[in-house]
Amino acid sequence: MVIHDGGASTLGIDFCPWCGQRLPESQRDRWFDELERRGIDPWEDPIQAEFQDEGRLAPPRQEEDER
Repeated sequence: MVIHDGGASTLGIDFCPWCGQRLPESQRDRWFDELERRGIDPWEDPIQAEFQDEGRLAPPRQEEDER
């Protein structure tokens, strides 16, 4: 979180400030690693839609067993 104190201060948080639950592990490094693997520069190149929301981080959907 950015601290608006006139400097470049930030503060990391481990728990949700509203409900108190532990926040999930950061996926930031994974996001940058995958872009690099695909040859995408996130500072210069357009970012594909699949990388613009958290849907790609969700576990794959499992189909219900047919009976």
